[in-house]
Amino acid sequence: MRCFVSVDVSIKDSINELQNRIIMEEEWKTDQIRPVEGQNLHFTIIFLGEIPSETTDILKSQLSNLVFQPFDVIYKGLGVFPSITNPRIVWMGTDVEGGEKLINLYQKVAACIKVSGLAPDKPFIPHVTLFRIKNRRLRMSNMLAKYNDLKFGSDFIDRIHLKKSQLTQNGSIYSDILTVYGR
Repeated sequence: MRCFVSVDVSIKDSINELQNRIIMEEEWKTDQIRPVEGQNLHFTIIFLGEIPSETTDILKSQLSNLVFQPFDVIYKGLGVFPSITNPRIVWMGTDVEGGEKLINLYQKVAACIKVSGLAPDKPFIPHVTLFRIKNRRLRMSNMLAKYNDLKFGSDFIDRIHLKKSQLTQNGSIYSDILTVYGR
C-alpha cells in the first residue's frame, strides 16, 4: 500500500481561487501545468511509499499514541521545488511560527514511525503543493516575487492522517486509514 502522513487543508476554496488567479496572470496552459485538486490539498508530513499491510498496522498503533497540541498556521508566500531554473512543483508556504509548529509535529511523527523501521527520506519543508509543472521552461521569478510576502489565509491544525494513495490515470486518490486528533 502506498502511504503517507499528512495534515489536510481546510481553505480549499481560497486556494482554488489563488490557483485560478495565478493561471490567468501567468497565462499558463493545461499542457504546461496541473493544479492540485481541492480534495488533495495537504501538508505531507512524511511520505512512506509502498509499505506492507503489517507495517501499516504497526504505524496505526504507534501513531494512535501521538500527542500534540492543536495550533494555527498562516499560509504565506510561494516557492518552487527543486529550483527556480528547473521547477517541478509550485508550493505555498507558511508563516515562521506555524512552520516551526509543523516541523515540531513532523519530528514527533518521525519518532513514532521509527519503531516500524521506517525513516523519512527527505528533510521536511512545510508546504502545500499547488501545481505540478509539466513544462519546466516556465519562468517563475516574477510570480514568486509578486507573491513572496502575501498571506493567503489560515488554518487550525488539530489532526493528522495516515493516508493511502491510489494512483490512477486521472491522478491520485487519497483515503484516510487513521486520523489522530490533537489534544
